Amino acid sequence: MSDEVIDSIRALAQQPGTRLCYVLESGGLADTLTLARACQQQGLPSPIEDIRINGSSLGRALVVLRRMRGFLFRRRSIQQSKRLMRLAELAVQMRDTSQPQPDEVIVLVPVGIYWGKAPAKTHSWFRLILADGWEVAGRIRKFIITLALGRQTLLNFSQPMMLAPLLEDGEDAARILRKTSRVLRVHFRRRRVATVGPDLSHKRTLINTLLMDEPVRRAIAAAGEPGTKAYRRAEAKARQYALEIAADLSYSMIRILERVLTWLWQRIYDGVEVSGMQRLKQVADGSELVYVPCHRSHFDYLLLSYVLYKQGLSLPYIAAGINLNLPVVGPLLRRGGAFFLRRSFSGNRLYAAVFHAYLKALQTRGYPLEYFIEGGRSRTGRLLSAKGGMLSMSVQAFAEHRRRPVKFVPVYFGYERLIEGTSFISELRGDEKKKESLFGLIRSLRALRQTFGQVYVNVGEPVDLEALMDRVAPAWRDTPVEHAATKPVWLTTVVDELGETILERINDAAAVTPISLLAMALLHTPRQAMSESDLVRQISLYQTLYQRTPYSAFMTSPQADPKDIIAHGLELDVIRREAHELGSIIVLPERQALLSTYFRNNVLHLTAVHSLIAACLAQDEQLSRDDILSMIEWIAPYVRAELRWSISRDALRHRVNDALNLMLELGLVEAAGDGRLQAPQTGSALDVALARLGEAVIPMLQRYYITVALLQQKGSGQLSQPDLEKLCELCAQRLSILSGFRAPDFFDRRLFRTFVSALRDEGVVSADDAGLLGFEIDFDSIDARARYVLGEALRHSILSITHGSAGDQDDTGAPLPKAANA
Repeated sequence: MSDEVIDSIRALAQQPGTRLCYVLESGGLADTLTLARACQQQGLPSPIEDIRINGSSLGRALVVLRRMRGFLFRRRSIQQSKRLMRLAELAVQMRDTSQPQPDEVIVLVPVGIYWGKAPAKTHSWFRLILADGWEVAGRIRKFIITLALGRQTLLNFSQPMMLAPLLEDGEDAARILRKTSRVLRVHFRRRRVATVGPDLSHKRTLINTLLMDEPVRRAIAAAGEPGTKAYRRAEAKARQYALEIAADLSYSMIRILERVLTWLWQRIYDGVEVSGMQRLKQVADGSELVYVPCHRSHFDYLLLSYVLYKQGLSLPYIAAGINLNLPVVGPLLRRGGAFFLRRSFSGNRLYAAVFHAYLKALQTRGYPLEYFIEGGRSRTGRLLSAKGGMLSMSVQAFAEHRRRPVKFVPVYFGYERLIEGTSFISELRGDEKKKESLFGLIRSLRALRQTFGQVYVNVGEPVDLEALMDRVAPAWRDTPVEHAATKPVWLTTVVDELGETILERINDAAAVTPISLLAMALLHTPRQAMSESDLVRQISLYQTLYQRTPYSAFMTSPQADPKDIIAHGLELDVIRREAHELGSIIVLPERQALLSTYFRNNVLHLTAVHSLIAACLAQDEQLSRDDILSMIEWIAPYVRAELRWSISRDALRHRVNDALNLMLELGLVEAAGDGRLQAPQTGSALDVALARLGEAVIPMLQRYYITVALLQQKGSGQLSQPDLEKLCELCAQRLSILSGFRAPDFFDRRLFRTFVSALRDEGVVSADDAGLLGFEIDFDSIDARARYVLGEALRHSILSITHGSAGDQDDTGAPLPKAANA
């Protein structure tokens, strides 16, 4: 129960002339007694006491909206509520009489009672099966439910509703009754959908509806004339596809899974921290929600549903890859709300039509959805590019049937350890991705003996689809979408913008974890080791940057003491302490260092502006604010593409100035006179801290320099994008080996692909009809800027490696692998 709602009801009840009447969706002695007890506890008027309105007695201050009939087998009565009818008649009398009672106001308070919907208090498997859903319970079942779940009941008071605004001159009591009943029915349905989920009793009807969808009928008809063998085969195939795809969500199974997951999270995690849930609840009522989380682990599926269930929100239908439809596991996931899709629809028009019809049916009927727009799990910790398939279907479904507003809800998962961490590193090094199997799942259960620290679930700012479409394609309403086969001209633009906006808002809601803080501090040292006192200062610096110049209002960061953060890392065996007479040294072992790059990449964007400033000043140069701003603006489009920055071009100057002001205040940057800025005294603690801050973005800038250097050396019109990406990957691998820290995320080919694509978006590079990249790059200007941030030694190392790629041998005479198409 919301304290604000209770306070508003209590305040109204205390006003003279207020006639407070509670409204229940369905009646029963148990519901009435539960409401009476809650009102007594909250200091509200009792629902079972008589109230008088306009001099007449109503009896109880309680209205049951939907009366039930039948003794053992209960069903809804078609008759309207008699007490609500009496209220309507009294309201009409008060409106029409010449001398009504002074200041007499009728107030309705809808109250939802959901038996068994307090999951944190449920301790019995038997009780889980009985908890409230959509079906009507008979007297015997209701008696058993009351005995079993009497203490596990969720009671929601809604905002009071004045009856007076529903009255209009000339309307009789019957019309007012119908109007009031309709408003209350809609309200209770929305509350029940938000609390227990949509009515799931018509799955068979839903499957039949899919087969009647116009694009599906056309795809079936393409196989042959109606009545022919080919037609019947296609129709049977469409039904088979629908059954393969469709979820079979069961609330009994959900309740059982909740118990299992509670045990699992308590076994492997120290806790689940949730942020931004109130933001979600504000848009849940009356909106079609599409949850779009980042994809870090297979646990993502389970974790979000678990959190939503604990918060009393409806569970989403989750899009899952067909590879997860394993024996035993697949049916459990399906009954937990998963629907399955194939990795590719290419060449299968019938399957594509059935899947699109299924997604459209879920969305237009108000079912919450969840899918991962990155397509797969990120292996580096950075967000992957958005895949447009599911987004396109959602946009088309909304454009075709605009029944409810659609809100995309970005969700950020922050882990401290990943069960898949080792396999991610192996895949980045070139190993084949292992296929999911039941045996592999059983084998992975050994990991349950380990502790994975804390896990964070942050809800970001929802994206209003209609508002985005109005902004990006104002004329979209003028191009009606009649069916899935129609692809309006504005669709690609809307989907691209929607995907980028979602990714940016996921990053806006980033959770800085203790482990990501340790990774940010330790990975940017030469040997991934620091004295404990230096580490405390570096962690404290990052905490100050997060708090004083936050990346967004939705991010979260730990407030713990840096020493406690170090102790937490030691407890999780992520770092190691080595005793020394001059002070302890904290070491990030090599294996943990490789794994920690993942968690560093999760939060790298949060302080990228500060790191770019530090990188500009790291080579003992004196620069003006305008010099620094010019360099950051020049590199910003490529940083924005890689880190999914939500910092717009217009806001960048303000962000840089804020960061510079804070760094000046902290002593990380000093004024050198004539309006110029410089790093602190060489070798000082602040100078070291600034250098480590700048090191966070150096690998990214190295990749950019490698790419541009290779383009310059090979020449315009000589390389295709796949050739360039492969060559960049090989050069980055070599540089990584020579640097002594072979982090596989540094030479991930997808990062080079993102940079080259950004170069093309900025008009720096273009492809001809043969796919060869043409450009006009002022390499001397780029080389001059690189001196500021990379330094002479590192810049020459990169040039040496890229020059070596031009021939068949490197500088040692060893043969180089040929660049090949990716």
